[in-house]
Amino acid sequence: MPPPAFGVAIPSYGPFSDGSTLTPIAQAAEDLGYADAWFADHVVIPGYAAEISGTSWLEPLACCLVGLGATRTLRFGTDVLVAPYRNPVLVAKMAASADRLSGGRLTLGLGTGYIHGEFEALGAPDYARRGQVTDEYIQVLRCLFESSGACSFAGEFVQFDDIHFDPTPLQEPLPLWVGGNRNPAQRRAAALGDGWHPLFPTPEAYQEGRDHIVSLRERGTDGFTFSYSCPGTRVLAPGEPLPEIGGYESIPDLPDEYHYAPPMPRTEQARPRFIGTPDQLVEDLEAFVEAGVEHFTLRFFTDSEAMTCDAFIDQMRRFAEEVIPQLE
Repeated sequence: MPPPAFGVAIPSYGPFSDGSTLTPIAQAAEDLGYADAWFADHVVIPGYAAEISGTSWLEPLACCLVGLGATRTLRFGTDVLVAPYRNPVLVAKMAASADRLSGGRLTLGLGTGYIHGEFEALGAPDYARRGQVTDEYIQVLRCLFESSGACSFAGEFVQFDDIHFDPTPLQEPLPLWVGGNRNPAQRRAAALGDGWHPLFPTPEAYQEGRDHIVSLRERGTDGFTFSYSCPGTRVLAPGEPLPEIGGYESIPDLPDEYHYAPPMPRTEQARPRFIGTPDQLVEDLEAFVEAGVEHFTLRFFTDSEAMTCDAFIDQMRRFAEEVIPQLE
């Protein structure tokens, strides 16, 4: 089995949303040998969620375009783009253009979203049916990306007839990775995706989800990537104490929609996975590789005032030099 690939979730929110850190982090990720870089998606944050999610976010497709222009080999992706927020025909045009201009270096991670007030502010389709909307929007992307000549689509949420979509992406196909942990997301990944990119399940839950997807994939898994969107990641020096970190489950009076996220995965000794010494991180990674993970998107800490651009890059460097070689 080949060693896993590693990507980096570049923070594009809070103190990192002024735009000054994106390019140096992306260039450092490329220089350090990471496979790809990823950006999260929020457009607006309703007031009731402001203290939980923050209010300052850069748009992920715009971030991908800037990153692609600042690098030569690094791939970029969305972790994950909320499909119902944007007209899928326009997303298809933006993605195909970015893929052509970058020499084929874009991956679209796609999911259903979860913040009810954000859907309302954007006038997105029915929140309660966002799963069905996401299914159809992915089908629209595939229809346009795979078109040759005029194409038509007659869905419940999207309809067009006799339109031409050119140029199509350089990649055939442009990878569409499906986010989400639960059975509907696994079904969506199996039926419509080129990869599965869930949010930090345990090794056991990942193995179960992977097996479910494999059982549903009539055409096999060649060209399909089993990815993993990591929780907060930090390389500790020997003797350095564990930082305090908690998932959404540690927030009092958490709005119902935030319960989509699973608890932080932990070892039997209660250590948060992906936070530890290099040897401990290798143990964590080996557990997930054993469960079938082929690609990790690492989410280095950005919630401390001390987490500057330089500190973030130092974490990337330490992981690349002290952890990754042990898995090769």
